[in-house]
Amino acid sequence: MTQVMMSAREIAFDAYVRVMDQGQSPEDATEALYRQLPEPLKRVDRNFVKELLFGSLRWHAKILWIVQHTAKRDLAASTPEIRASLVLGTYQIFYMDKVPDRAAVNESVEYIRKKGQANAVSFVNGILRQIARRAEYFTKPDKKAKPIDYLALQFSHPHWIVRRWFQLFSFERMEKMLAANNQPPPWSVRVNQLKTPLPQVNELQARLLKDERGHTERRPLRSSLQFKAAPNLDAESLFAQGYFTIQDEASQLIGMLVAPEAGQSILEGAAGPGGKLGHVYELGEGKITLTAVEKNPVQMQKAKDTILRLGHEGIHWVESDLLDFKPEQKFDKVLLDAPCSGLGVLRRHPEGKWQKREALIRTMSELQRKLIEHVILNLLKPGGELIYSVCSFEPEETESHVAWIRENYSDRIELLSPVPRLPDYYKRYVTRQNLLLVYAGNQDEMDGFGAFILKAK
Repeated sequence: MTQVMMSAREIAFDAYVRVMDQGQSPEDATEALYRQLPEPLKRVDRNFVKELLFGSLRWHAKILWIVQHTAKRDLAASTPEIRASLVLGTYQIFYMDKVPDRAAVNESVEYIRKKGQANAVSFVNGILRQIARRAEYFTKPDKKAKPIDYLALQFSHPHWIVRRWFQLFSFERMEKMLAANNQPPPWSVRVNQLKTPLPQVNELQARLLKDERGHTERRPLRSSLQFKAAPNLDAESLFAQGYFTIQDEASQLIGMLVAPEAGQSILEGAAGPGGKLGHVYELGEGKITLTAVEKNPVQMQKAKDTILRLGHEGIHWVESDLLDFKPEQKFDKVLLDAPCSGLGVLRRHPEGKWQKREALIRTMSELQRKLIEHVILNLLKPGGELIYSVCSFEPEETESHVAWIRENYSDRIELLSPVPRLPDYYKRYVTRQNLLLVYAGNQDEMDGFGAFILKAK
């Protein structure tokens, strides 16, 4: 095994420890580790790190269950590095066909040795070799007698999430949703329409294929392409030149709900990391006044970097909590991409399954209502519109807000249908309550999202 590949494995193992035991995000953990390397990893090695880390996070509970039954000792009492070696080693054995079992075992053992935990080498070696032999079969919960226990284990999700969704969806639907959460999301991108008008997208596809060997497919959403493999993001790539940006199709639908018109003043109330902001700018064709508010300086910088890469100019940046933002002039439209539980994007952020708790939904719902109320009372012109979106489909973060608005603000706010602003293909995702609701495991492989449009009377 080459030293480069060993470095890639070590990064995945160390990143797993940072995510599961220190609460970091996989992106932050890996980037911090990459910066410690004497020279950058090749793209193929970074892809290896991502597959190993994210796959282990997706299947964490099921893998840990297998390891726990094999070890017959309390793994919670082990060091984080031992748990990492066992979980990531087992993931390679079960889910990475191109990795020989022997390599998965040996490199996991070597990782523990390098971490100065030689006394655990024989333990890790023995457990992983036994798992590699598939020597044991452990009885799973009965799917009819204990459906929640079965689904939680079989599809590696926390019990509290399975229990919540089981109250809303059938068993068969749950199987599809949970299975979809354990698949890597497709590489969906949004074409920068100011550099490539939609009628010329075929030409961009041809350039991607010729210059970067990027195989792409057209989607029902004209602004979207889907790569068959990870696109080239290097410094000289078409991505770096701003011809496209990575953005899920469901997220792109939010920009279409804003439907900016020339001369309008538009505010995005949580601008980072800049995907929706850039889309609104492009849809406005540079003929709108766009203000971006973001309280997190890291997210603010990400948004600025995105906008700079896309070649957009003239955005007014405000680093502030939206609740503290009270401008002299109000806006024609406000896009509130609100902080949320993020349970609609667990396939994209699998660490969320293990880092989040059910109480977060209530906390986020209360914050969302404060933000909605602030926009209605302080930021919208008469006749102005609030476009609310969250990367969640939880009732408390979507349907309950609509009921609350109707109860408390029916004299000054009306709910608009999203249907006229969506392409025909996507109108199926609008409910009878005029909510745009995209559930996990949908036929179009989109992220889970919720959105609605309010208009000030």
